[in-house]
This record gives sequence, structure tokens and C-alpha cells, in this order.
Amino acid sequence: MAHKPSTTFTKIYRIVNSIPYGQVTTYGQVAQMVPISSARIVGFALASLAETDENIPWHRVINRDGKISSRHTDDVILQKELLMSEGVEFDNNGKVDLRRFGW
Repeated sequence: MAHKPSTTFTKIYRIVNSIPYGQVTTYGQVAQMVPISSARIVGFALASLAETDENIPWHRVINRDGKISSRHTDDVILQKELLMSEGVEFDNNGKVDLRRFGW
């Protein structure tokens, strides 16, 4: 039996699902919209998507520095590939210009 996400996680998923194709936002920005006090909770919610059957564009959430947060190397590569397939560009340091691609 699949577990039911918390109300907070449901709000996070609704917000993340609203991020347009080709744009990104940060964990902190999502946390402010919920509102909750911690960007980490947004990260926990998105990490738990593997345990649910949610089809949420988790890859559109990055850290406040415009970078992909460290996780498993395969996840980082997948997230970067998904974003690049949507036209999001990374500089030589692996950073996204949040002014250009931010939601």
C-alpha cells in the first residue's frame, strides 16, 4: 500500500508541478510559497517522490546558488540532462542563471 503524502508535501508537489517547462526555482522559493520554514523539507518531499507514483517535475528545483544539489552522481546527471532538454543552460561551473531561467 502506497503511503499518502502529508499536506505539506502535497502543497510542495502542487507548487513544483506549476513550474513551467524550461524554468527553475529554488528549494527556498518553494518553501516560502508553502509556507514552511525550511528548504530542506522541500528537498525531503522531492526525494520521497521515488516512493510514490507522482509525476512531478522535481528536476526544475535547484539550490539557491543556481546549482544542482549534491545527491547521487546518477541523479545529478539525470537532473542536468532533463533541464538541458528543456533549454536550461549551465555555465562552466554548473550554474544556472536564475535571472534568465528562474520562475
